[in-house]
Amino acid sequence: MKLRVARLWLLRSGLTWLVCLLTSAAAQTPPFSGTCANGAPAREERFCRFFVHFNSDANAPLDTRIADAVGVKTAAETRSIGLIIAIDKYPNMPGHDISAAAVDGTRLADFLVREQKFDEVIVLRNEDATVDNINYFLEDYLVNRAAEFQKKARLLIAYSGHGRYGKSDGTADTMAAFVLGTASDVNGSMGMYKMQEFATDVENLAGRYFHVLTLINACYGGGFFREGSLGGNPDAFAKPGSYAITAGSANDLVPALDSSRGSVFFDLLIDGVTQGVADPLYWDAYSTVSIDGSKVQQSGLTRTSALTTYLTSAYTRIAHERASSDPNFNLSDPWIGPAQSGVALGGFFFLSDRGSGPAMAAADAYNGPDTAPTNPTDSAGSFGLGNDVAGSALAGDAISSAPIPAKKGSALTGAPPPVNVGLSPVSAVEPRQASIALPPGPVSSIVGRPDIKIFKAPDIYPMQGYDFSSADGKIDWQAFAEMPRPSFIYARAIGWGGPDTTFPERWSHIKALGIDRGAYVKFDFCRSPVAQLAQLSRIVPVDREALPVAIEVVNPEGEDSHQLACLNAAGLESAKAAILKFASDLRTHYGKTPLLYGNRNNLSTFVDERSDEFMIWLGSYGASGTQLRGRNPWTLWQYSGTLNVKGVGPNTTGEVFFGTSEQYDLFKKGQSNVALDAVR
Repeated sequence: MKLRVARLWLLRSGLTWLVCLLTSAAAQTPPFSGTCANGAPAREERFCRFFVHFNSDANAPLDTRIADAVGVKTAAETRSIGLIIAIDKYPNMPGHDISAAAVDGTRLADFLVREQKFDEVIVLRNEDATVDNINYFLEDYLVNRAAEFQKKARLLIAYSGHGRYGKSDGTADTMAAFVLGTASDVNGSMGMYKMQEFATDVENLAGRYFHVLTLINACYGGGFFREGSLGGNPDAFAKPGSYAITAGSANDLVPALDSSRGSVFFDLLIDGVTQGVADPLYWDAYSTVSIDGSKVQQSGLTRTSALTTYLTSAYTRIAHERASSDPNFNLSDPWIGPAQSGVALGGFFFLSDRGSGPAMAAADAYNGPDTAPTNPTDSAGSFGLGNDVAGSALAGDAISSAPIPAKKGSALTGAPPPVNVGLSPVSAVEPRQASIALPPGPVSSIVGRPDIKIFKAPDIYPMQGYDFSSADGKIDWQAFAEMPRPSFIYARAIGWGGPDTTFPERWSHIKALGIDRGAYVKFDFCRSPVAQLAQLSRIVPVDREALPVAIEVVNPEGEDSHQLACLNAAGLESAKAAILKFASDLRTHYGKTPLLYGNRNNLSTFVDERSDEFMIWLGSYGASGTQLRGRNPWTLWQYSGTLNVKGVGPNTTGEVFFGTSEQYDLFKKGQSNVALDAVR
C-alpha cells in the first residue's frame, strides 16, 4: 500500500513538474508586439507574411507628383498602399485553375513597388485569400491605416480570379461573387465573396482615403458596381475620389488570350501605364528645362479616365484584328464608375514616363503572326464560373495547361511567399530617380537655380485663368458665369490692326463677375514706344486693382508683311531696345511691373538678360514643347489653346500663375518680378 502511494506521489509530482516546465516555456515566448519584422503593423503575427513590401522609412524621398496631387510635402504625411488578391488555384474544382491570374499577381506586385513607388503591397493568393483574411484587410487594417494619414493616403485594390455570374430568376438566385480558392461548388456559398459586399467595404474606405482605385479582372466583374453613385471627373487627379475599373460588365466574360502575359486587362493596363502611352496628354506633364532651353528631364502621369479610354481602344484593336479570321470573336469593353457615396470629385493616377514604343504595342502583341485567334467564350479563356446569360457552364483557363515557369524570385508563384520574397528590399529597388529633385507644389523654378525652369501639370497650379480677344468671338457671359470662376482673365486691348473692339465689353464684364482682370497689348514694330503708350492709356485707364499690363511680342515673319518691313528697317537690336523701353514706360505709367508675353521662339528672339526686371508670360501648349532660355522663370504660363469653356467655346486659351495665393497677391501689387524673387 505504501509503495502504491509513493508511486502515485511520484507520478503526480512528475506531471506537476512537466506542467510547470511547459508553462514556464510558454511564458518565455513573448507575445506578438503588433509590429511585423519589416515594420508593418498587424493585429496578429499571421498577417505579417502577406506584406510582400513595406517601407518603414518615414523620411524616404517622396515623388513630387504624389506630393503635388495629394497636397503634402513629406513622405510621412501620405502613404500609397496596394492590396492584391490573385487566385490561380482551385483545388476543389479540378480543371478550373487560371495560370494567368498568377502572372497578374506577380506583375502587379512588381509594378506597384518598382514603377509606382508604393509604400505597402499586401498580397493574398490562393488559399490565403479567404473571406476572413480579405475582411481583415478591408474592414480592419486599411481602415485603421487610413486614420494615420488624415485622408492623404492612396489605396489601390486589385482582384484577378474567377467571377460568378449573378442571376435572379425566382427559382435559383445567385449573387455575383468572386470565387475564392477554397470554393467547391460554384452555386454554393462557401468560398464566395459577394461583389456587392466587396463594394460596400470599398465605399467605406473611399471616405477615408484621398484616392481609391479598384481594379477587377473577373468575368461578370461589373456586378461590383452599385446603383445611384455620383461621379465627378476621374481625370482630376488632384481632387479626392474613388473609382473602379472592371475588365467587363456584369454580363461579360473576360479572357486570358495568352496566359504567359496574364489577363488581357492587366497586361494592357500595366504596359499602357509603364510606357506612358495610356495618357499621351500627360505622359510628360512634368518637365524641367535648362538655361539654353533644352529639356533636362521629364516625367508624367496616367489619369483614370484616360487609362479607361486607352483600354477601350486597345480592346477594340484586338477584337477588330481577330474578327478578320474569327467572325465569332468577341471582347468585352472595360467598365468604369465611381465607388463611393456622394460625388467622386477626382480620380486615381499612376506615375508614367514617356515611352519610345508604339502606342498600341501591348494590343498588337495579341495580333502578331504567332498568335492564334481564340474565342474567349470557349472554356479555354475565361475568368468566370457559373452560368452566363446564355446558360452555358464555363470552365477555367485551359489555354495553357502547363504551369507557367516561375519567375526567379517571384512573389506569387509556388508556395505563399514569406515577407519580401520575390520583391527586392526597398534599398535594392531601383526606382527612376530624377537627376534634379523638384520641389513640391506650384513652382516655375528652383531656389538658387533660376536657370532651371519647371513645368508641372496645370492642375497643380491653384491660380488659373484665361485670356480673351476678338478671336474668341461673342461671349455668353451668363453661361460663363455659371461655370467655376477663374482667378484672373487677361483681355487684349490693342493688336496690330489697332484697338481690339471687344476689349471694353470684356473689361466691364470681367469686373462685374468679380474676377481679377488685366490688359495686354501687341507690340507694334512700326510705332514708337511713346506712341504706343499714348494709345494704350486712352483705352486702358490706370487702375490700382488691375493686374500688371502685358506686352505680347510676336515675330512678324510669316504673320504680317508690314510689321516685318518695319522690323527689318529698324534691325533686331533696335527692336529689342524698343520693347524694353516700352516695358519701362508702362511700369512708370501704370505703377506696376509689366509682363513680356510670347512663345519660346519669340521670347528667345526679342528678349535677353536685360529683361530680368520684367515678368515672363510664356505661351507654350503641352509640356513636351515648353522651353525658355535665360535665368528669368515664367510668371504666367499659357498651357493650352483648346480648352472648352462654357460661354466662350472650344478654343479658349488657359493660363496658370506660377505660385501660391500669397505670391499671387504680390503679383497683383506688381512691385517686382515675383517669380524671379521666389528663387533668387
